Amino acid sequence: MEKAIFEEYVENRYKDQMNYYSKSASKNQKRYKQYQWVLIILSATTPVLAALNGKTFGAANDSYTMDLQMLVVICAAIVAILTTGLKTFNYQELWVTYRATYEKLKPEIYYYEFNIGPYSATGIDKESLFVTRVEAMLDAEHTSWPPAKKMQDNNGKADPSIPSQEVMKKL
Repeated sequence: MEKAIFEEYVENRYKDQMNYYSKSASKNQKRYKQYQWVLIILSATTPVLAALNGKTFGAANDSYTMDLQMLVVICAAIVAILTTGLKTFNYQELWVTYRATYEKLKPEIYYYEFNIGPYSATGIDKESLFVTRVEAMLDAEHTSWPPAKKMQDNNGKADPSIPSQEVMKKL
């Protein structure tokens, strides 16, 4: 493989994929943790509000009764919605999958640059080996996804993890 084509692959494919997986992992981690915190707080608040419902507070001539039934119902509904949303949208699973793929791809460039592992063999085309190994890692991640999830994530857009026709022609 020509060095110029390889360098273009590294810039336009490898580094783009590294960026995509890093950003996607971070985005899903942030969403998961945000929803999880709200879920924890509301789950802990709901029984407290339920226990306080109908209780009288204050001095004998200055007392008031708290009617929190509607607030308890709203908190419980939000807990149910968040729990279902976390299960449906798989933020934790996406975070872990994207981070795992990123971590698999990350050392590959160093193996290539420092002739480590399979790159240390004599008489091999290191650039072709690099492309083959990177694409195999990406393909393994892609094939683990159900088709419906891929369609949902893309919303009709081209999948950024699939090489463009332009890149594939050069390879």
